[in-house]
Amino acid sequence: MIKLRALLAMLLATPCLWAQSLTGPESIEFDLFHNRYLISNSDNGQILARDMAGNLSIFANNVSPSPYGLEILGNVLYANCGGQVKGFDLETGNEVFSLDLGVTFLNGITTDGFFNLFVTDFGNKRLYRVRPASNAFNVMAQNLVQSPNGIEYDQANQRLVFVNWGNNAPIKTFNLLDSTVTTLATTTLGNCDGICWNGLDSWYITAWTGAKLVKFDRDFAQAPQTIATGLSSPADIDYNLRGDTVAIPNSGNNTLRFVGMPAIFNVNCNLLPLETIAASEAFYNDLSSFGDSVLSIRLRNISGLGFAYPLARFTPISALPEGMSITPGFEQFNVFASAWNPDSVVEATCPFLVTQPIIPNTILQFRVDITNLLPSNADTCFFTDTFSVNLNPDNVLSALNAVNDIRIFPNPFANQIQVEFNGEFGPEPILFDISGRKWVLPATRDGKTLRLNTTEIPSGVYMLHFPGQGIKPRRLVK
Repeated sequence: MIKLRALLAMLLATPCLWAQSLTGPESIEFDLFHNRYLISNSDNGQILARDMAGNLSIFANNVSPSPYGLEILGNVLYANCGGQVKGFDLETGNEVFSLDLGVTFLNGITTDGFFNLFVTDFGNKRLYRVRPASNAFNVMAQNLVQSPNGIEYDQANQRLVFVNWGNNAPIKTFNLLDSTVTTLATTTLGNCDGICWNGLDSWYITAWTGAKLVKFDRDFAQAPQTIATGLSSPADIDYNLRGDTVAIPNSGNNTLRFVGMPAIFNVNCNLLPLETIAASEAFYNDLSSFGDSVLSIRLRNISGLGFAYPLARFTPISALPEGMSITPGFEQFNVFASAWNPDSVVEATCPFLVTQPIIPNTILQFRVDITNLLPSNADTCFFTDTFSVNLNPDNVLSALNAVNDIRIFPNPFANQIQVEFNGEFGPEPILFDISGRKWVLPATRDGKTLRLNTTEIPSGVYMLHFPGQGIKPRRLVK
C-alpha cells in the first residue's frame, strides 16, 4: 500500500513539473508592476510566470488555441491565440476577454498604451487594430509583400514598426497618421521574429538565420550590430525597463536568454522639481462618442536631470460624474514618456471610459503624482500636485474672455478652419486628434476671424480646444 501511494503521488506530481517547464516558448513580456516575466508556452496551451529568481509558475492554463504573442495593456495580459485575441487578468490569470478575428495565425502584438492593440496576421499578411473596450477590430493593412511577425508601437513617430519573415527580411513601418506602409531598412537578416526597443536610442531584433540578436540605432540609419549569438529559433522578445535587459525565448531548445544592456540613465534624487505649463495646465479631450476620453497635463522637467520612462498616476479627488470611469489599469502608475530630458515638455495622460453625456461645467479635481520607475517617495524622484479641469465647458462660464458667441466652419474641413468670435480673442485654440496628439497649426488673424491652416494634417476626427476661455471643445472632421 505504501508503494502504491508513493507511485500515485509521483504520477500526480509529474504533470505539475511538466506544466511548469518551458515547452515551445514563443513570446515573453515583462510585467513592470509585478516585477516578473510572462511567457507563452505555445506547445501546451499555457502562459507561465517567471520571477526574478528564475522560478516558474502557471499564470494561465488550458489556453486554447495555444498562445503566441503577448502584450500588457492596463491590468490585462493579451495573447494571440490562433485567430483570436484573448485577455487575462494580471492579478488572477482568469480569462476576461476574447475576440475572434476569423483568421488562422495571429503572431505579433503591441499596444499604444491607451485603447488600441495592434496585431500581425502572419498567414494573410495583414495588420489589425483591436479595441478591447468596444470589442471591435479592423484591418489596417493588407496584401503585404512578406509575412509580418514581431511588431512595436513607436509613440514619438506615431507609427508601428514591424519585422518580417523570409530572406533579406526588411524592417517596415505603418504610419498611423496616413496609413502608409514603407520600408525603414533593407537587411541581410533572415526570418526575423521579435522586435523591441529601449524607448530611447536602440531597437533590438531577433533573426532565426544566424540565430542571433542584433541592435539598430534609433533611425535605422546604420548597419546592425550583433549583440548575441548561439540562440535557438529566437522568438518574440521584450525589453525590461527596470533592468535594461532584452529577454529572449528560444523556441528551438526551450530556454530563455537574458542579455543585459548598459543602463540608460542613473538618477538618484529626493524630489523631482518640475512645473506645469501655464494657461494650459490640464486638457480634457472629449472623445466620448468613441467610448473614451483622455485627461492630459503638460509638464516641463526643470530638475536638470534626464529620466528614462518616468511614470504618472492620476487620482480623482472629487467624485467622477455618472458614466465616467478610469480605464482599467490606469489607476496606477504608468509610463508617460520614453525619455524626459532637462527643460523638455511632455504630456502625461490618463484615459477614461465614458458611457453617457457629462453635465455642462462639471469640474473635476485630481492629483498627479510623477516619479521614476519605482513608485515611492523615498530615495527616488517624486512630485505631486493637485489640479482642476472643466470636463464639459459651457459658454456661460466665459469669465476670462467676453466671448458670447463663436462660429467654426467648414465642418468637414479641408485645408483651413475658420473661427469667428463675437468678443475678445483669447489664447489660440489647440487641435487634438483622437489619439490625443496635439497639432500645431499656422494661424492668421483678421479682426475677429482666426484662420487655421490644416493643409499638412491627415484626414480624421479632431477636437478643437479653447484653453482658459470656457468654450466647449468642438469635434471636427477632415
